[in-house]
Amino acid sequence: MVDSKALSIGAIAGAFASGVYYLDGSWDSQLLLFLGVTWVMAGWLVTRNRSVLKNPNTVPQILLVLLVVGVPLFGIHSDLSLGTLRSPLGLLVMGVAVAGIGLGAEMSRSPAAEQSATVAPAD
Repeated sequence: MVDSKALSIGAIAGAFASGVYYLDGSWDSQLLLFLGVTWVMAGWLVTRNRSVLKNPNTVPQILLVLLVVGVPLFGIHSDLSLGTLRSPLGLLVMGVAVAGIGLGAEMSRSPAAEQSATVAPAD
């Protein structure tokens, strides 16, 4: 069953991410499409698995923030000759990182749900 709340949050995140750059004058349709799709998946997966991502340890929380914010900001730096594509590419890399975190949480959650299912004994 599809979680409509998680899907709607993903749709809002995708529409916001691609809509802002469309209104800003970025007319590269392929970039806008993949920016939107990436953030739809990221918002859906993270919202769907928010209970799995709640970790009381501070080290994983700090590493998640450094992965999502640090890599795009320092990896796509101002010395690269990207022009106006620097900001959308940074947001795309952030979306891929968030989607990867959500997908990892989804993968870690699935076996636990399968293991808890009971099988009826054969007659």
